[in-house]
Amino acid sequence: MLIISRSIKLFDLHFQLMNIIDIMKFHKSNKQKVICFFFLLFFSGSIQGQEISSEGVKFCTWFQDKEGAISISFDDACYTQYEYAFPILEKYNLKATFSLVGEWTHNTPTYSSEPNNFEVKKMGWNEIMELHQKGHEIAAHGFIHQKYDNLLPKEQIVRQMKDVKELIESKILSQTYTLHYPYSFTSEKIITAAKEAGFLFCRTGMDSINNANPKNMNYLDSKAILNNDTPDSTQLCKWISDAKGKWLILMYHHLFPKNSKEMNILNAHQVKNTYSLYPKTFESQINLLVRSNYWIAPIVNIGKYVMERNNTKIQILKHRRKIVVTTNTEMDTSIYNQPLSIKIKTSWEKVVIKGSLNDGVFETTNNYLIITVLPRKSITILKKR
Repeated sequence: MLIISRSIKLFDLHFQLMNIIDIMKFHKSNKQKVICFFFLLFFSGSIQGQEISSEGVKFCTWFQDKEGAISISFDDACYTQYEYAFPILEKYNLKATFSLVGEWTHNTPTYSSEPNNFEVKKMGWNEIMELHQKGHEIAAHGFIHQKYDNLLPKEQIVRQMKDVKELIESKILSQTYTLHYPYSFTSEKIITAAKEAGFLFCRTGMDSINNANPKNMNYLDSKAILNNDTPDSTQLCKWISDAKGKWLILMYHHLFPKNSKEMNILNAHQVKNTYSLYPKTFESQINLLVRSNYWIAPIVNIGKYVMERNNTKIQILKHRRKIVVTTNTEMDTSIYNQPLSIKIKTSWEKVVIKGSLNDGVFETTNNYLIITVLPRKSITILKKR
């Protein structure tokens, strides 16, 4: 929601005084006259900043005004995600969300599985820490890999969720806010428990694409990669096309080379939905994602952006050659600290931006300027002479 404040804030006095100082430099011999002149003008309201119409200012739906958003997410912390997916993501400078199962994650990589399934090598904490340090999100996938029991008291479910959350946080020394429901199973009680456990964003299945403003951030839909051929390139392109203006979350599990032991076992048992694909296929899919004009980021980044976009107010004040942009929110900015993109209509062809995350000299495009700001911050845009 975009709200343009109708009041002139006290911080504007600072910028008015700066204008006075600039003029005084050219009138050193008449400082008293200049000061009196501006004193009268200021309190008569004639040099106050003017607001820009709300029609010319808006939050970009997605970061940097991208056409849509995509999150790449992984379950189970399979070691081959680290071995094959991680290098490919780094090659394309992409960040993803990796979720782990508490009881499967140890100091060093170990083999584990659900009952009656063959064991698969899982990442250790060293691999998890490296992913975290490289900017990938570490999420929870349950302390044990089984559906949360909807018949249990809610308090017990909350405790189970907190167990894995606290384990992850104690290892990576950072907060984790995303939960992938084991087997994508959830319910109203489980969703409520996730919120009470401190998770802000929870991913399920549902084979759907989230709109730009999901109704419930603890019930996010995703599209699963079922096997090496599903989706094929045509189907994935269709998903990307359908996600224009929306938020597509992809669910990955295992990456196994074509002639690996694991793929041979799956093929021998004629498993259709292996939730596994070849590393080469994964890179082909990443190529398709990169070619879209979408924002590709972990679930936590996109989730925070949506929440901030919908709960931040903007104040725009325009002076003769200066625009002051202030973002105000009541959200906890120690948590909600994802940079936001604001699109401003202006006739200025070249500007200098100060106080933003990307300061410097910029040229406008089609009379529009896109700036990157944080909640509860002010930046200055100066008309370049």
